[in-house]
Amino acid sequence: GDEIILLMGACLLSPSTTFKLVCHFSNWSQYTTGLGKFIVENIDPFLCTHVVYDFAVINHDNQLTENEWAEESVYQELAGLKNKNSELKTMLSVRELSTNDPQFSEMVSSAANRQTFVQSAVTFLRAHEFDGLDLDWGHPGNNKHKFTQLFKDLQQAFENESIGTERPRLMLSASLTPKTDYEVTEIVDFISVKTFDLGGGTVTAHHSPLFGSNKANIVMTISLFIYFTDRKKIIPAQKLLLGFPAYARSYTLSTQVSSPGAPVSGLAYPGPFTQEMGFWSHYETCAFLHGASANWIDKQYVPYAVKNNQWVGFDNQQSYGAKVTYLMTQHLGGAAVWSLNLDDFTGHFCGQGKYPLISQLKAELSRGDTVEPQNPKTTSSPHSFISPAKDSNPSLCMDKADGSYQTKQDPPLTYVCTQGKPYVTECPTVHSRSNAASSGGLLLNLLLPSILYGCYMYR
Repeated sequence: GDEIILLMGACLLSPSTTFKLVCHFSNWSQYTTGLGKFIVENIDPFLCTHVVYDFAVINHDNQLTENEWAEESVYQELAGLKNKNSELKTMLSVRELSTNDPQFSEMVSSAANRQTFVQSAVTFLRAHEFDGLDLDWGHPGNNKHKFTQLFKDLQQAFENESIGTERPRLMLSASLTPKTDYEVTEIVDFISVKTFDLGGGTVTAHHSPLFGSNKANIVMTISLFIYFTDRKKIIPAQKLLLGFPAYARSYTLSTQVSSPGAPVSGLAYPGPFTQEMGFWSHYETCAFLHGASANWIDKQYVPYAVKNNQWVGFDNQQSYGAKVTYLMTQHLGGAAVWSLNLDDFTGHFCGQGKYPLISQLKAELSRGDTVEPQNPKTTSSPHSFISPAKDSNPSLCMDKADGSYQTKQDPPLTYVCTQGKPYVTECPTVHSRSNAASSGGLLLNLLLPSILYGCYMYR
């Protein structure tokens, strides 16, 4: 029979591992009212390894430029953070303003347009003392190869400029969704994977679960990035950063049912500061948790809470810890957070100090840097969360393209087909030791079992 083996994933780490902690923040956060107002002064220069400013834009002359006229002062303040922490890197992210203004597509449409953008990017980044550029183009569509060429052009220009000026080369990164069509893995310094907003619709669902019975989970998303990007080459795991949301997705229930999968009538009420329906910052979620019923989704390693007819799927220190464990077992390069301005950056709301989520994330990653390696006797595979399927029937992936599938058994087995072989992408259920909220209503007393350090692996 099949041998079930427990993989102690954290022991697979190299002692020389240095994780990136890339923290984004948005240009519109300065306009949030009251205690939600976020400015550069709120940034702890020692919290993250990289700070990314979202977003610059491409003008109609195909040049990189600021989104608003007053942002040059923000750039100057960001550069000033490096006077406090010389190791900090600052980057500028660029995206299209909207689908109605496809300036990315126009810019990549010809070699001349791309060169105009590339040269403007070098000039702009150096003028404002940024250390690199992040491209956030969610849906390049038919421009896949032109998108790749843009990265090649930028990489070459950054290298040439570095040689010519004897300055450190500008960094190049990409922020990509699971649906992004791309082939840039050998070009970029790192890829921030947006492992959030994965679910949602007509029923309650957490938007960033670690595991799940369908494609809408972190393990599936990362496995697709690693294994199926261009069908030929595997992405080096060290180039992938796992995306951590510092915000929640919320719904209005349409019945008395409130468990995950419950029907909804629409999005939840806007948060008092972010003012967007169905989108709550972590500090707004903390305020909501007073008097709410807080619960843990065992199969997904994430919490949710209910108060009256409002339902919210959010993250806390425990779910962050579970995701970091997965990040480490997969030897990913670190974490990317969206965003600084959505965590409890003032420490006013959650009662856990400033930046409770990101501080926890930094602490978890820092502990991983010091883990001593061992020689695990369990398996030689570093990809324990993507394990050979227990059902070894050769027909399971016969005539199936690479991708995710489910068996018809109850409960269904979620698996991935790659090169005709099936791989499990969901761990067994591990029950939390407690699902009670603390007396303060802000902390979920949900202790992560040590068994999470190893998914069961079949071989």
